[in-house]
Amino acid sequence: MKKRTTVSLLLISILYNMIFIPDFRPDNVSAYSKTGIETEQSITDATAYISDFLKWLPGWQSKSSVSTGNLILTPGSDESCMNFSWYSKTIGSPAVQISTDSAFMENTIIRGTATSISRSNGTTAYRAANHVSAKNYLQPGKTYYYRYTNTLDSTIVVWSRIYTFSTPDSSSVTAILTGDPQIGASGNIASDTYNWSRTLQQAVRTAPSASFLLSTGDQINHKTDYDPDCIRESEYAGFLYPEQLRSLPVAAAIGNHETKGSDYQYHFNTPNSDNNYGTTPSGCDYYFSRGNVLFIVLNSNSRKMSAHRKLMKKAITSHPDAVWRIVMMHHDIYGSGIRHSNRTSANLRTIFSPLMDEYNIDLVFSGHDHSYARSYPMLDGTALCYPGNTLTNPAGTTYISLGTSSGSKIYGLANPKQYYVAERSNNPIPTFSVLEATGNTLSLKTFNQSGNRYANDFTIRKEKKKSNPLTAVKKAKKIHKQNYTKSSYNKLKSALKNFENLFHITKSDKGAEKIEKYFRTAKDPLSYYGYAAGTTDALPAKFSTLLDKTRLHPLTVTPSAFTNAYNKVAKARKKLVKTKLQIKKGKKILKNGTKLTLKKGKKIRLKITATPARYKVSFTSHSKKYVSISNKRVIRAKKKGTASVTIRFQNRTIKLKICVR
Repeated sequence: MKKRTTVSLLLISILYNMIFIPDFRPDNVSAYSKTGIETEQSITDATAYISDFLKWLPGWQSKSSVSTGNLILTPGSDESCMNFSWYSKTIGSPAVQISTDSAFMENTIIRGTATSISRSNGTTAYRAANHVSAKNYLQPGKTYYYRYTNTLDSTIVVWSRIYTFSTPDSSSVTAILTGDPQIGASGNIASDTYNWSRTLQQAVRTAPSASFLLSTGDQINHKTDYDPDCIRESEYAGFLYPEQLRSLPVAAAIGNHETKGSDYQYHFNTPNSDNNYGTTPSGCDYYFSRGNVLFIVLNSNSRKMSAHRKLMKKAITSHPDAVWRIVMMHHDIYGSGIRHSNRTSANLRTIFSPLMDEYNIDLVFSGHDHSYARSYPMLDGTALCYPGNTLTNPAGTTYISLGTSSGSKIYGLANPKQYYVAERSNNPIPTFSVLEATGNTLSLKTFNQSGNRYANDFTIRKEKKKSNPLTAVKKAKKIHKQNYTKSSYNKLKSALKNFENLFHITKSDKGAEKIEKYFRTAKDPLSYYGYAAGTTDALPAKFSTLLDKTRLHPLTVTPSAFTNAYNKVAKARKKLVKTKLQIKKGKKILKNGTKLTLKKGKKIRLKITATPARYKVSFTSHSKKYVSISNKRVIRAKKKGTASVTIRFQNRTIKLKICVR
C-alpha cells in the first residue's frame, strides 16, 4: 500500500496554508523550489480550512449528483471542427444546435449518436453516452453559441441552456496544459474538485486567448470498472464540474488510472481515432491540428509500438506542412518524480523514445509523476545539454512532465537528479502551463494556482525544417567504400569514428520487441496496466539496449561537440569522390567473377575506363606461370591451367578467372 504523508493536525494545516496555498504565500517565497516530500503529499487538509472552500462547498454539493452528465468539448480534427459529448439519463436522439448569434435566428442542427451505457455516480443513473461532431463548419475568429439535446426526434424538444465557445484566428495557437487532476486521489472528491476548478479559473484569466486545453491523463483516480460504490463517475463529476469546460475544448490523454475502465471513451469524443491504434479498454490514440501545430495524443498504457507508429505515420502524412509536432501521453518517460521516473516510466522509454526520434517530435507533454520536470533535448537516450531556456533549432525531443493541476497528490523528487533533467520542481501547489506557437517560435510558461511563475519560461525557435541527425549518420555508415576514392572514404570513416566515440547509437533493441510481442499475455515482462504477471520494477540489465543506455550508462553531450562531430560527418559525406571502373573485352563488359577462356600462347587487350583519371589502375596475376597481365592491360596465356587476374582502382576491385587450354 502506498505511503502518503498528509497534513493532519489543525495547527500544521494552518501553517501549511500560510506557506503553500497561493493566497497566503509570502512574496519572498520562491515558486521555483524543490520540496523534500518523502513519497506523497496532498493539499487536501490545507484546503479544508480555506474560507473560500467552505463558501464554495454547498454549491458543489447541490450539483455533484448531476455533474457526471455535464457536456464536455473536445477539439475536432482541425479548426473547422468541434466535438461534443455528454451523458443523459435516457437514450434518445442527440443533437447540437450551433449559431453565431445568441437568438439562434440562423443556426445549424447537427445530429449525433447515442451509445447505450449503464453508469452511475451513486445518485444519478445514466443510460446514454452522446457524441456529436461538427465537421468542416466553424470559421476562424468567431464566437459560437450552442445548446444540446437528446430529444431531437421527440414531440417536444428539450434544449439545454446556451453556452459559447470561440475559434481563434489561424496566425497563432494558444493552449492551456494541465497535469493529473486525478480527482479523488486525496480521498476527498470535493477538495480536489475545488482546487481543479480554481486552477482552471486562473488558467483562463492568465491565457484568455487559449482555444483548447491539453490534459495529460489521470483525470480521475479510481482504477477499475469494478466499482460497486460508483466512485469513478463521482470523480468524473468533479472533473467535469468547472464551467470553463463548456467553452474550452479538452484533449485528454488516457492515464493509468483510466485505462482499465470503459468510461473515458464515453465521456470524450476524440478525433481521428477510427483505426483504434494503441487501444486499451478505455480508448486509443488520436490526433488533431491547430494552425501550424500537429498534436498527437498517444495511449501510453498500450505497449504496442507498431500500432503507435501507424498512428504517428498517419498523422504526420496527413499534415506534411506542420511546423511543430507535439506528442502528449500520460507516462513521463524522462520525468523526475520519485514514484515512477526510475521504474515504470523508465521501462516505457524502450517503446516511446525511438518513435519520437523517428518522427522528429519537438515536444512531449506528460504527467504521471505529479511533479514538474523539463528534460534537455533527448536523442536516442542521450541528453543534448543546450544552455539556457531558449533553444534555436535543437536536435532531439524535449520532454516536459507537468505537475498536478489539483494538488490531490504530489510526489517527491528522485535523488539524485537524473542526468537528463534540465529543470524540475515539486513545490506542492496546483499548477498549469500555457503553450503558445506563433510562426517559427514556440513558448511554454508555467504558473501556479495564483498565476505566479512556477518554472522558467521555455522557448524553441525553428529556423529550418527539423531532421534527425542520426538518420544521416546511419546512412553514412551504410555507404560502400568501393564506390569512392580511398582518401575521401577514409575521411568519412574517420569522421564516423569520431562521432561514434562521442555519441553511442543504440543498436537493435530486443527488449522492446519482447515488450510489444507479449503485451497483455502471460509472458508480458511488465505487469502494470498490462494485466499480466511481470514486474513493476525497472527491467534488469541487458534486457533492453536503450534502457541500459539511459539507466546504467547515462550519456550527456554538449550541443557544440555534437554539432561539430555531426558536421564533420556531413562534410566528409558531401566531399566523397565517386569512382568508376569499367573493363571491356571488345564490346563485352567484364564484371567481377567473369570467366574467360584463352588458348595457350594467345593474348587479349582489355579496354579499361577509370575515373578520376589522376589515380592509377593496378594489375595482378595470381598464377604467373599460367597467365600474365601487363601494365598495358594485355593478358597473355602462357600454360594450360586456371588462373586469375585482379584489376584494382582505388577501393574498386574486379577479379577475372582465366582458363588456358
